[in-house]
Amino acid sequence: THCIIVILLTFQTNILTELKNWELNLIQHHKLQMREEKEKHATQVKQLQNEMENLKELLHTYEVSISRKDEVVITNLTQALEKQKERIVLMRKFTLWRIQHIKTKQEEYAIRMADKHFQTALMKKVWAAWRSVSEERWKDKVARACQLRAE
Repeated sequence: THCIIVILLTFQTNILTELKNWELNLIQHHKLQMREEKEKHATQVKQLQNEMENLKELLHTYEVSISRKDEVVITNLTQALEKQKERIVLMRKFTLWRIQHIKTKQEEYAIRMADKHFQTALMKKVWAAWRSVSEERWKDKVARACQLRAE
């Protein structure tokens, strides 16, 4: 019996030792897996940080590009407005010139018409005076001719 007890105790010790070894192996395996997972996690975090930095740089590049495009658009719109303003000023000057030109032509026409009217009225007066003088002379001639015949 004593032998059996020693065997059982040895067996129990062996089993406990084996269990302890399994536990240690399991703990070491678990620690190894944890270390590998931490390394994977660290690598992924590093990749994500790099990607985030790259995206920040890309965002900055886009912001600069957009601000330049905004400046270009504002410059183009300003130039277009200036051209439109110049065109309006030129059209206004041209319209004022045209109105002045038309007024000048109208004044010239009115002066010509007034001169014509004055000349016509003057000719009528001259014609009337000449006719009156002519009739007077004719009456005198007729009266002298009648007087000569009568004599």
